[in-house]
Amino acid sequence: MGLLRSVSRQKMLRASRRLFAAEVPKTLDPPTQTYPLAYGRVEETVMSPYKGGPVYLWLRSTIVWLRRVPGRHWIRWLERNWDYQKMCLMGMPEIHIDPTKNRWRYYIDTSYYGGMLDKSHEDFYRYIMMYPTLAFFFHCVWCRIKDNDNDKDNFLAKWRVPADEA
Repeated sequence: MGLLRSVSRQKMLRASRRLFAAEVPKTLDPPTQTYPLAYGRVEETVMSPYKGGPVYLWLRSTIVWLRRVPGRHWIRWLERNWDYQKMCLMGMPEIHIDPTKNRWRYYIDTSYYGGMLDKSHEDFYRYIMMYPTLAFFFHCVWCRIKDNDNDKDNFLAKWRVPADEA
C-alpha cells in the first residue's frame, strides 16, 4: 500500500511541475482507418433494455404506474393540504353548486366575526371616511386636469366653432 501511495505521489508531483510543453508538438498523419470501427455486434440479452424486451417493458410499466397511481394521490394531497384559502376559511360552509344554497354568503355580516372593534372600524370607514375620501379623490382628478401642461381640458378646442361663424 505504501509503495502504491509513493508511486502515485511521484506521478502527481511530476504532473504538477510541468506547466508548458518541452517541444513543439509534431503534426500527425491522418489515420488510415475511419471510425467508428465495428468489432462485433451487441447481443440483445434479457437484461438489456431494448425496445420490447422485458426490462424495457418493466421500466415503462413502472413509470406509467408511478404517474397514474401514487402520483395522482401525491398531487391530490398537495392540492388539498396546501390550499391556503381552505386553511383561512376553517369552519366555513363550502360553496354549493346550487346557487340557491349559497344565499347565506350574501346575507352574512363578516365584520361580526372580528367582534365589536372590527364592526366599528368598518362602520367608521363606510359611513364617515367615505365622503372625505371621495372629495379628496375628485379634487386630485380636477387638479390633474387643470394643472396639466398638455392642455387636456381643452381637447375640443380645434372643433369648436366661433360664435360669430355660427
